Amino acid sequence: MRPSYYETIKRYLSKKFASKPASPGQLQVQGRQLQRLETLIDTVFAIVIVVIVIDLPAPDESIAFDLASFVMFQVNSLVLAMLGIIVVLVYWFQSNLLLGNLKRTNGAHGALSLLQVFFVLVYLLSVSLGISFGNEPLVLAVQSIAAALVGFAAAAAWWYASYKRRLLTPDIGDEEVAALRLRVLAEPLTALLTLALAFVSATAWELGWLAYPLMATLLRKAGIGASGEPVSEPVNSDDGSEGASR
Repeated sequence: MRPSYYETIKRYLSKKFASKPASPGQLQVQGRQLQRLETLIDTVFAIVIVVIVIDLPAPDESIAFDLASFVMFQVNSLVLAMLGIIVVLVYWFQSNLLLGNLKRTNGAHGALSLLQVFFVLVYLLSVSLGISFGNEPLVLAVQSIAAALVGFAAAAAWWYASYKRRLLTPDIGDEEVAALRLRVLAEPLTALLTLALAFVSATAWELGWLAYPLMATLLRKAGIGASGEPVSEPVNSDDGSEGASR
C-alpha cells in the first residue's frame, strides 16, 4: 500500500529536522549559547519597556501644569502605553519560563528566538505609532498583528525545543511540556482576537486584552488533557542519553 501524501511529507520533515547527536564539547558550547541568548532577550525586553516610557508625551512647559488635565488630554496615549508595557511584561515572563526549562540551544532554536526578538522590536514600533497617532483602527490592528507574531515565534521555538525533548532539562515533566505547548498560544490568540476588535472600536480593542487570563487557563487545561500522548519516545536524545518515555 502506497503511503499517503501526509505520511510522505511527515517522513521528509522528520529527516530534515532530525537532531544529530551532539558531542560533550558541543553540549557545553550550546549551554553557553543559551545563557547568551537569555541575556540578549532580557536586555531587549528591558530596553523596549524603557523606550515606551520615554515615548510618553511630556507636559507642555509653556503652560501651567495640571496633572488632572494632562491625564485627561493624554488618556488614549497613556492607555496604549500601559497596555504595551503589560504585553511586553507578559511575553518577558513567558520567555523566562520557557528558556528556564531548556538545558541548551542550537542553531534552529536560536534563529526562532531571534525572530521573536525582531517581532518584539516591531511591536515597539507599533506601540510608538499608537502613542503618536492615537486610536486609529489601522494602528491598533498593526499593534495586534505585531503582538501575535511575537507569540507565534515564541510558540514555534518552544515546539521545536520540546519535540522529543531535544533541548529540555530533565526536570520538567511530560505533562508540563504538553500543557505549555498549548499554553504558549494564549498570547498570540488573544492578540488575534483584538485584531478583529480593532475595527469595532478602540474601547472594544482595549477590553479584548482582558480575555488573556481566561485564554491562558483554558489552553493550559486543554494541554494537560492532551498530555496522554507521549511527549517523548524511547529514542536517543541529542546528548546520546535515552529519551524519557511515559
